[in-house]
Amino acid sequence: MARITEAQVAEVRRRVEAGERRIDVAEALGISKASVDSIMTGRRGGPSKRSGTLTDDVKARIRELASTGMSQSAIAREVGTSQQMVSKLLKEQPAG
Repeated sequence: MARITEAQVAEVRRRVEAGERRIDVAEALGISKASVDSIMTGRRGGPSKRSGTLTDDVKARIRELASTGMSQSAIAREVGTSQQMVSKLLKEQPAG
């Protein structure tokens, strides 16, 4: 099996953070969804995306997914962060 290159890792992160579904990114790049998940959670390809702060784009994506009724755990898996980070962000969101 071929190794995933740094360029592929960067492309996976760019596309997922832009809002593409992980399964679609995996298919487009010819890698498994598990590889995409590993890249986004930090198990592969560098520092973890679970720790630290969320970008404005990721925050917007979390709010968008939450508005559809998706669970916090599913949102966390989709954007590559923890359920706790999703919960914290959504609690900060003004009531409306």
